[in-house]
Amino acid sequence: MPSPTVHGSDLTTRARIRETALSLFARAGFGVSLRTIADAAGVSPALVVHHFGTKEGLKAAVDRSVLDLFLERLDLLPRDLSADRLSRAMADIFPEVLGSRPEIRQYLRRSLLEETPAGTTIFDEMVAATERGLALLEQAGGLRPIADPEWRPFQVLSVILGPLLLEPVMQRHMEERAYSPEAVRRRTEANLDLLARGLFTPTGERPPP
Repeated sequence: MPSPTVHGSDLTTRARIRETALSLFARAGFGVSLRTIADAAGVSPALVVHHFGTKEGLKAAVDRSVLDLFLERLDLLPRDLSADRLSRAMADIFPEVLGSRPEIRQYLRRSLLEETPAGTTIFDEMVAATERGLALLEQAGGLRPIADPEWRPFQVLSVILGPLLLEPVMQRHMEERAYSPEAVRRRTEANLDLLARGLFTPTGERPPP
């Protein structure tokens, strides 16, 4: 199965090294040696250095390829969609990417939880991309005023990234895979409903006990 981070024009030795590093970093952590990555990719350590300079350079390339999965989709959102269709299109991006391959989720989980400089960059760019998407939605008339607009992108990301970070323990309580296509579809619908309508019944609308 082709990797979702490898585009048709990127089927090269460089891409193979980068994708091998992604899989190894995801499974074993960022302490994996450059030689181990080279052996797994079927190339020499010197060739890895030729393409990426250092392991840090290789890690930065992996970060960029994972981020681009999200950013390219967000940047391609049509600017003339109605608020309902735009919110749907935005909601579909993250589960589409995160559900595509376990290594992507494992890699992001490590990056975000281990508080590495790279993980900080990934999160910062996700926040910025979410803010851009929310700005589009606001222009389309799809956002209502809230008490703390600064908190809004983090609310959205909490709904999206929560299952990613909790997947290993959350899975014990679920009968199907947390990122199976059907689970992703249902969770996306539930997330849209939560973000659009909230969770609690307003006090004035609650039925009497």
